[in-house]
Amino acid sequence: MESKLNSKPLEDEIGQLTINEDTSETRSDQESFYGYHFSPYPGFRFLLIDCYDLSVIGRDTMSIKYGMSLKLLKEKNPNEDLNSPRGLEEEQFVQFNGGVSGAQLNWINSVLASSDEQDEKVVVIGHLPIHLDSTDAICLAWNYKEILSALQSHPCVIGYFAGHDHDGGYSVDASGIHHITFKGVIETPPENQAFGTMYMYEDKMVLKGRGLVLSKTLHYRNGRKEEPVH
Repeated sequence: MESKLNSKPLEDEIGQLTINEDTSETRSDQESFYGYHFSPYPGFRFLLIDCYDLSVIGRDTMSIKYGMSLKLLKEKNPNEDLNSPRGLEEEQFVQFNGGVSGAQLNWINSVLASSDEQDEKVVVIGHLPIHLDSTDAICLAWNYKEILSALQSHPCVIGYFAGHDHDGGYSVDASGIHHITFKGVIETPPENQAFGTMYMYEDKMVLKGRGLVLSKTLHYRNGRKEEPVH
């Protein structure tokens, strides 16, 4: 699987993705996505995923993935305004959200399987939240349940960090994964601030918040493989 990754120094040897120089639509549009992982310190890994892999935002309207994404969106959202969740049972199916393709899910699972074997602790980072209790339903990734199930099936995953919902949010799911949705700096008053520093320890993460971001101590899950919980 190829990636359009352009930050090669951050790539890691495990589950390595190569830079895709092929500009053909079949390869670069259908089979590629923006994502990478790296280990800044032994025993820890950060996995960044592309939550707009499936999206109608920022894609060539003639591309295959755009067509696939638009078809899915219109099947789920009959509104004339595709940014409106009016009447939807699955409110996340709006134009300003996106999803993760099956190809990327396979890649995510392969990276996490390797981290399971090496007894690493992994934080996954994506723009869109994937747990309902950590955000407003309208801000979830299209296929958040699939993404969440994948992460819950790997005991190495300790946290998922997201943005998108400028109000922020936090939850810990039934398998023990911490879901942090960070507040949007763009809507923070000039006299305030909204950022934090995460300190990683053997048994916990400690978030030292500043301004609107609250400090938290987050203990790691017990390491057992859990059944998917939505």
